[in-house]
Amino acid sequence: MNRIRYILPIYILLCGQTFSAEQPGASKPAKATGDGGKLFTQEGTDPTFAEVLASGKIAQGTSSSKGVTGSKIHVNKNLIEVGPYAKRVIPKDIDVHTLADSHISRKEFPKWSRWYQEDGNTQVFRLFKDETNVHNARALAARVEAYSSLKWKEGAWHEWSGTYTIIKPHGCAIFQAKNNINDWAIQLDMEDNGDVIYSPRHEKKKVIAAKMTGKPFNIRVRDNGLNYEVFLDDKKVGSGSFPRKEGDTNFRWGMYLGEHPVKHEAMIFVTGVAFE
Repeated sequence: MNRIRYILPIYILLCGQTFSAEQPGASKPAKATGDGGKLFTQEGTDPTFAEVLASGKIAQGTSSSKGVTGSKIHVNKNLIEVGPYAKRVIPKDIDVHTLADSHISRKEFPKWSRWYQEDGNTQVFRLFKDETNVHNARALAARVEAYSSLKWKEGAWHEWSGTYTIIKPHGCAIFQAKNNINDWAIQLDMEDNGDVIYSPRHEKKKVIAAKMTGKPFNIRVRDNGLNYEVFLDDKKVGSGSFPRKEGDTNFRWGMYLGEHPVKHEAMIFVTGVAFE
């Protein structure tokens, strides 16, 4: 009876896990980097990518319609939904691109909760160790991104804004002004240490915010199909131009690894997104 009495509280504690921001590859919660509060709680667990493949829910070389669900992430809104964009609701006119399907509509979002969830005004983006693109033959290229239905050619200015919180950092792109023929004009990256990188095409990259794990920061990007401007917490951190004579440009945000492997679990929150 004594043994059962001690085991039961431990079991209850694990089923309602509470987490601070984590460092890359950490096997258990790391010390919070912000104000010491808990940034989210997690309900349930997630299978490995090998187990997802073995389940038959997704298959190499084809887009999946079955989806893959995952553990539930509960955002601590008192710590995450802060700043000038906190009260803005998540836009309805977005789609999501995961490693198993490039065009997931809003009505299908709940089927793909392993990688994408919404809680309040916050979007939750996750990737897991060893995941790769499976919906076509492109190697690696793991991603989970939301993208705007708004598209444009060279001309009028368009703007995207929102608040990022890095929870489990991993080197990858976290934002793009992306043209479907000429590729991205401006990209923002994060590093394994939580640094945020301004990454314009054909120009020198630079760190615009250092060690931001667990610390919400505001991003605003303006683009007119040729020129772009990037602001961090209302401070202009870069601008430039990239001609895109063909195709359409739109905004994409989330996590995209390109030619790099997923070395460990990654997670970011994006709050109060709006675009026009």
